[in-house]
Amino acid sequence: MSDLLTVRQVAFILKVHPLTIRRYIRDKKLNAVKIAGAVRIKEDDLTLFQKAYDSPTKHAPVTAHSETQTFSLSDPFWKLEGVGMSVSIPTK
Repeated sequence: MSDLLTVRQVAFILKVHPLTIRRYIRDKKLNAVKIAGAVRIKEDDLTLFQKAYDSPTKHAPVTAHSETQTFSLSDPFWKLEGVGMSVSIPTK
């Protein structure tokens, strides 16, 4: 028989807020049972949930782009307008 975990324990394991776990339960993404008014998640259901939502790209190494981009005064960045600090272009 698998152990029953509280919403708070599952949130701690998945490193999310307990309301996120309740949302997963409400959206039927994570199976749960109600025992004497308390919501519990079976450890087996949590394992299945983790396998279903574990993305392989999450653990892919980050590669640096080999291309370098140079900026010039004709770049659209210098034409931005709006709220915030203004950028002055140094002149030689």
